Amino acid sequence: MRIVIDGYNLIPAIPELRRILHQDIEAGRDGLVEMLRSYRRNSSGNPQITVVFDGKSHHDHGGGKNTGGVEVLFSRHEIADALIVRLLKERHRGAVLVTSDRALGEAAKPFASAVVRTGEFRDRLQQAAFMEEDSPEDEPAVTPRRDTKKKGNPRRAPKNERRRNRQLKNL
Repeated sequence: MRIVIDGYNLIPAIPELRRILHQDIEAGRDGLVEMLRSYRRNSSGNPQITVVFDGKSHHDHGGGKNTGGVEVLFSRHEIADALIVRLLKERHRGAVLVTSDRALGEAAKPFASAVVRTGEFRDRLQQAAFMEEDSPEDEPAVTPRRDTKKKGNPRRAPKNERRRNRQLKNL
């Protein structure tokens, strides 16, 4: 699975990174990339993550840098929203988009499998960080058994909602 993230839209949703961002923009970006690496290590699906930032970095030599499975891109001469839509359209069609920007979400909807709000994704990032701190590396993770008896309303949700829920479950 591929996840495309609007970087400067996600950072303010994470309180500790929001404080860092106001003091040092590069430290805020680095903190987000580190959290995404942690999330990737602790995710069962081992997702490919692309995070897009507006502007350019002092270390940007074109292209993007890939650190620990997290591809970092800078929009350089265009706004990040345009780059994200182009990425989804040309390279990562069917990826999950993480943003709270409604205009970007609407523009990317035809090319993304799901649009996840930054608050939802922030909770998943914090869960991954908690799992990394909490679980010793020697112990295997134990998965709880699920009850196989069917319960609840037999009516199905609409197709696009089922697809979105499947994508969210895989995050």
